[in-house]
Amino acid sequence: MRARTITVAGLVAAAGIGLLFHPARSLEVSSRRTGEVLWRVPVAAGEVFTFAYIHSIELTPVEGRFAVEADGWLRLVETRFPSHGAGLPAQATGRTPDGWMVVAGSERMPEFSFFMSPINQARLQVGGSTLDLSARLRPGDVVTVAAGRYPYLLMLREAF
Repeated sequence: MRARTITVAGLVAAAGIGLLFHPARSLEVSSRRTGEVLWRVPVAAGEVFTFAYIHSIELTPVEGRFAVEADGWLRLVETRFPSHGAGLPAQATGRTPDGWMVVAGSERMPEFSFFMSPINQARLQVGGSTLDLSARLRPGDVVTVAAGRYPYLLMLREAF
């Protein structure tokens, strides 16, 4: 009986360790200039995150909300902004309670990139965490955001 308990406990422990090293879906933020992954966070299929910045011409906030798809691609859910301006969609499909214009999206992409400028104050919000991209990247760099797969245990280690 004792040998059976030890065997079962060993199998459960081995399975748990295996799961920690199994690649999990992640959102990865990297610098195009250095190739360095700046931030990697676990995400679930269907999870929505926000990329927010200040529009460089209008100097107004813009928020892009994206979903991580089951196949690892990103889907633009919507773009939100308080007023029309150069380079922003001309037709809003709705409004938020606080008056922001909302344009529904559906475009799918393997990744998206954004040119960093001191004006933009770009940040990425995933769950309860926010990454201040302007503090991590130099002006003139390009940030790339993509979904990927990475061992869960290593993501936890990087978070601390």
